[in-house]
Amino acid sequence: MAVSPDAAQGLIRELFFVGRAIRSALSHPEEGDLLPGGIGVLGSLEAKGPCRQVELAGELCISQSTLSRHVAELVSSGNIARRADPSDGRASLVHVTDQGRDLLRRVRETRALGLQAALADWSEAEAEQATAVVQKLRNSLAAFAHHTVASEQRPVSTESQEADV
Repeated sequence: MAVSPDAAQGLIRELFFVGRAIRSALSHPEEGDLLPGGIGVLGSLEAKGPCRQVELAGELCISQSTLSRHVAELVSSGNIARRADPSDGRASLVHVTDQGRDLLRRVRETRALGLQAALADWSEAEAEQATAVVQKLRNSLAAFAHHTVASEQRPVSTESQEADV
């Protein structure tokens, strides 16, 4: 049986509030120095590996201009670097620097510790069940996005969904 409009709207509302709660409760102090989503861009680039900006924008399903702002900021802060594309010297590849990998490690550790503290009264089974439900939701949304945007030729990220951000 299909999900009702009320249930769908309720889930969207709760996901919005979960996102806000995550940003509020689990943010790392250094994240505030970056544009919102900067850590996500950094984590996705780490998962993808060196690539052209246009490829990364496609993976993240964001515009090239939005990604350009993130890349400029992350280059300026020393968290990513550009280098010439060996297959086309006119183009450049972006990649995560050691400093960027260190920032990701610190952010991931802080977030994990924060979530452990927030879920102190949860059992391991409850946490695993929540993970499975969220994973199922993510997979359903990704499959739907692949299905609906295929005719628009707009890329939908699958690889970056695996990024541990």
